[in-house]
Formats: sequence, C-alpha cells, structure tokens
Amino acid sequence: MAPERLKHKTVTELNAKPDFLLIGAARSGTTWLYQRLVSHRGLFVTPVKELHYFDIQRAYPLWHWIRVRRFVLHIRRFFQYFFKKDRLESSSWLLKWASRYFLMPKTHSWYRSLFKDEFGRLAGELTPSYSLLDENEVREIYKINPDVKIIYQMRDPVDRAWSQIVMHLGLHMRAGDDFTEYMDEIREVMKRDEIVDRSMYTMTIDTWEKVFGQGQICYLFFDEILEEPAEMLKRLFTFLEVDADEHVFQEKLRQKVAARDTKGKAMPLEVEYELAKQFLPMLKMLEQRFDLSLIHI
Repeated sequence: MAPERLKHKTVTELNAKPDFLLIGAARSGTTWLYQRLVSHRGLFVTPVKELHYFDIQRAYPLWHWIRVRRFVLHIRRFFQYFFKKDRLESSSWLLKWASRYFLMPKTHSWYRSLFKDEFGRLAGELTPSYSLLDENEVREIYKINPDVKIIYQMRDPVDRAWSQIVMHLGLHMRAGDDFTEYMDEIREVMKRDEIVDRSMYTMTIDTWEKVFGQGQICYLFFDEILEEPAEMLKRLFTFLEVDADEHVFQEKLRQKVAARDTKGKAMPLEVEYELAKQFLPMLKMLEQRFDLSLIHI
C-alpha cells in the first residue's frame, strides 16, 4: 500500500514527464545516489537504471550491438528491481511499465510515458552520459519539460578519470597486481574524449546552465558521500521539494561507495601527473564557483 502522502499529482501517459534527471558524472558515486533516490518513498525512479534515451537509444539502430547489449542489461536491471522486497509498485503495474519500455517505439511520447508513476510521485531517471550531451540535445530535454530539475554530481577529476580507466582495463580482462605492464594502453586510453570530457565539469555546467539556468541545477560532490552523506541528501531533497524520508536515513549511508571502483590499483605517478596537468585550468575555473574543499584535490 502506498504511503498516504505520496498521492500528490495526477499523471497520465499524455502529460507524464520527468521531474528530475541525474546526469552524472560517471564514476562519481551516481549509483550510490540512485539507490538513495530509489529508497525514498516519495520519489519514483525508473526501474531501469540509465535509460540512455537522448544518446544511445537515438544514435544507433535497434540491431546495433551497443543497443542489443544495453537491451539485455536493461532486462536484467528491470528484474532486479522487480524482485526488490521493499518496492511500492504492484507487480502488474511494473509488468505494464516493462512492456511499454521494452516493446514500444522509442519516441518523445514513449519517453514521457515512462514517468507515469502508479502513485503520482515525482519521477526521474539517472543516465550519467547525459553530461556529455551537446546544447541541441539538452534543448530536446527542455522541450519535454522546461521545469525539470537537474542533479549533477562531481568528483576529483583525476580520480574520476582513473576510475574509468580501471573500468576499461577490467572490461578488457587486464589482470595483475598493478597495471604497469599496460602503460602503453593506459597512455592511449587516458587521452580519449570519453575519458577526458566526463571530467571536464565546466563544459557540462556551461551547456546545461545555458539551457536551464543555474537555479534548476543541484551540484553535489562525491566526497560529501564519504563525509556528510545525510546532510548532502537533505540538501538534495530540499532542492527536489520532497520531505527527507526517514526510510532513506535508516540505511548505512557511509557504506563503501563503488567498492570495485579501482580494484585496489594505485594510480601510476605518470598518469596522475598527466591528468592533473590536463585538468588544472578547469579546476581553477571551478574554484571561482564552488568550495573545492568538497573535492579533495
């Protein structure tokens, strides 16, 4: 049964839309934050994490291997959500949501319909790669809901980049006590746009603020999870205009974030130096805007 306070808006498939989006940055504790949002009884977060509607689902044909791999992953994620013991949604409602998600053509109307919640809660999704969208793509989101609230979580850009490099090496079955034997590959990977651009926070901030304005974006920091997770969540819930649900704070908020983040592999000094040199100009720009004590540089 839904808690009494959840029924606060009337939503149909015609007027459904996302109320909030968590747009990244990848490898910055976004999965931890997603789990906290899912556990909030006054929010509906899509049962499938990382919809990728504005990038992968629109950029590649249905039969492309990236779409196929994502489709299989999403089936697994849906059933992980479906079998959660503490979910509020009924099984029949979730199965209807899944049939719409997996079987219907991927259009703006389809995307909007994914946020029709069984209880009329504020609804949103997480896709960290949205931080890489260009201005025209962000304006597509604006067309769907000009009032959507944006959440952007940042991390020390060097640590974030190294975490993504380690993930790349893991996906390619690179093993060993350290990664020194793969230095040539690391030097090549660390220069890729997919690594660099995800740590270029000012690029994301400029693009999204140009479309939505500063007031519609909540900026969070990875180190807040480690040091003051409850205060960070209270600030986020205030931004979303929902109560600080006690159910969220009953969990172990300081549980290890991204336990497999770097697999215990220390960053080689050469890599740390090159990444720090690359991101230093951006950090100087960020320093004019944020308290960088929240990012342990």
